[in-house]
Amino acid sequence: MDPQELLHQLFIKYQIKRLNNSMMNRSKYIRIGLVIMAAVIFNTLSIDSIAQDTIAGNYANLVIKSGVHFIKESVTVKGKLEIQAGAKIEFTDPGVLVCEGEVLIKGERSNKIEIYGKLKNEGVGLVIRGIDSIATSKVEISNTIFKSLQLPLYFDFGWKRASVNIEDNNFINNVGKVSVIQVLNPPFNFNMDSSSIDFKIKHNLFSANSAAIYFEDLKSDHVNIEVTKNTFYGNNVYGYKNYNISTNVFYGRMDQLFTRFIPVIENNSFAFNYLIDNFTDTVVHVANFGVYGTDKQINLRNNYLGANNKEQILKGIHDQVLNYNAPKVELEPFLNFPGQDNPSHIFAINNLDNSAIPDSLKILDPLKGFILKANNNVDYSKAVLNYSYFKDDSSLKKVDTLVTYDIQPNGLETKFTITKTLNSAKKIGFYNLSKTSNSSGDNVPDVKIGHNAYLIDLRRRNVLAELLKDKKSNDSIRKQSPPPDSLKNIFQKIEAPLKSKIEVSLLTGGSIFTGTISNKGNMFANDMNLLFGVNINYTLYSNLSASLNIESFKLSNSDAKSNNNEQLARGMTFSTTMLGISPSINYDFVDNRLYTKARRIRPSVGLGLDIVSFTPTGIYNGTVYNLQPLGTGGQIADTTKKAYSTLAFGYFLNFKVKYQINRFNSVGLHLSYHWSMSNYLDDVGPDPYPSTASILNSKGPNKDAALFFSNPTSRNVIGQYRNSPTDAQDSYLNFGIFYSRRLFK
Repeated sequence: MDPQELLHQLFIKYQIKRLNNSMMNRSKYIRIGLVIMAAVIFNTLSIDSIAQDTIAGNYANLVIKSGVHFIKESVTVKGKLEIQAGAKIEFTDPGVLVCEGEVLIKGERSNKIEIYGKLKNEGVGLVIRGIDSIATSKVEISNTIFKSLQLPLYFDFGWKRASVNIEDNNFINNVGKVSVIQVLNPPFNFNMDSSSIDFKIKHNLFSANSAAIYFEDLKSDHVNIEVTKNTFYGNNVYGYKNYNISTNVFYGRMDQLFTRFIPVIENNSFAFNYLIDNFTDTVVHVANFGVYGTDKQINLRNNYLGANNKEQILKGIHDQVLNYNAPKVELEPFLNFPGQDNPSHIFAINNLDNSAIPDSLKILDPLKGFILKANNNVDYSKAVLNYSYFKDDSSLKKVDTLVTYDIQPNGLETKFTITKTLNSAKKIGFYNLSKTSNSSGDNVPDVKIGHNAYLIDLRRRNVLAELLKDKKSNDSIRKQSPPPDSLKNIFQKIEAPLKSKIEVSLLTGGSIFTGTISNKGNMFANDMNLLFGVNINYTLYSNLSASLNIESFKLSNSDAKSNNNEQLARGMTFSTTMLGISPSINYDFVDNRLYTKARRIRPSVGLGLDIVSFTPTGIYNGTVYNLQPLGTGGQIADTTKKAYSTLAFGYFLNFKVKYQINRFNSVGLHLSYHWSMSNYLDDVGPDPYPSTASILNSKGPNKDAALFFSNPTSRNVIGQYRNSPTDAQDSYLNFGIFYSRRLFK
């Protein structure tokens, strides 16, 4: 072959190979391009189809369409905000939507809008702010669910719109403890404006929220407030243990300053709303409505207020009755049951005999059934009834049991008969009925029975768990624990400065003598005298302390108070001033190293010794005589006898219940029973009656007085004893109240 031709063929093959490689590379790039285009198209279609996006920044106007959206920061809409049916907006802290113009949030009955907080990181909610330049601008919110938010709706100070209509919405399970809806006043210069704002809250369900609805001014010259046909059910308003104006599910101010618009609050239902203590998470008080201000009264007539008797209703109203500076709430006539126009709910829970189940019910034994009363028809076909109870006495272990039942509808009442036998081992529990709905398919709030008592027990168990956790943590860094049978395992020595172990108490109360001259059948038929004392307590171990009491008191009594014929015939009386010093050792049932609000009540028992001085006296012909020097038992007349000592020993048992106010201060009750080793506290010992002659012939003073006190009734007592030789011991009871102070940290 010609070399030139060979070279030409090789060149052609090279070009073909190059072309093939080029086509292969182009095909590769085309495939990659097609994949990218498909992904972009699919992603675009997906976003368009479900409208899922993150809303951020500022907007002149904003329309949020059906689909899932996220707000994770502060978003401001300067103009009109419109949220369409089917939209679901998740707020993550610190997400908030600030609206400075018109607001239209209008869902549909079968296609609601959901505005909710992200679980465990809940965002804020909506803020209505500023004065819209468009005179007809309004706020319309309907068929929307607000849940798990910090502050669902906040009308900021200085806001203004032509009208506000909040209707047919659900505000449920919102976690913020400030407000569910908070409405502050329009700007001050608004006082020069004759226009007004119609503000309506109508036919909304407020349930299981942690805060209140608050109006800065319920009575106003510029905001015409109408709150009607709403249901406030099962809300827990958080605060402190003192029930006040702001710890109600609905509250605001009423001032005489404003005269133009009086609020219309009627045909609402308030049921099972409570104040919850911030510290303990336990129920403090029913909490429905509170008002303050300078006006004389506010009309709250024609509402259902959780009961059908005035006494019960007033427990959930904070007005002039509790604060004389506040307006009076006029609540009569009140509704005996909620209207059918209110959002559906259970307003009464009764026993099978139709008696009311109290909200404080402590359930130790499972119920056989109950009756629920609703304001309109409720569908229980998918309802779930659970019974939860604690497994043991102290831990947080809980048993959740699905309960089977039969139902018997009777109009708007439904009888539940529990068909499953439950074994709760007599531990506190509660029932929860969930997944109920009304005839339109709207959810009905859960029903809880016995939940308030359950919360109290849960708090106790939480505190115990925390204490045990702290104790284990402390023990883990200490030396090895002693054997289980060691006393140190029961009484743990406290390593603390000496002065921090000292507690001083002031005591007062009464004393009752129960010895020879007393009514032994009825202790409280005897004389009761005043007692004063001081107690110094020194903490030895975790459950052991030593005390020293110094007490001054009086003992007195008369045979005339006795129910015994022999004593009545004896006719003796006495009075003595007592001064005692009494050391004791006490066992504290609660670890005295620990201070916790869950264990404020601290009982203790103790055993001690008495050293007392006494001076029995009596009155003869208007003169008070010391009885011991007279020798009324023949001690002076009989030279073989000695006068008894006015210093005596004794022993006693005591019981105290202390209420710990705080770490340093406490108050309480004390009770102690004392047995004296002397038989002469009342001057009447186991001595034979001395004869008249022996007293008159004795060297003792005041023989006529001695003769009288030895035998006041002048009976024939030859050979008899003044007191039984076998049962002569004197005793007395001291009791009262005390205040204690731990002086040093």
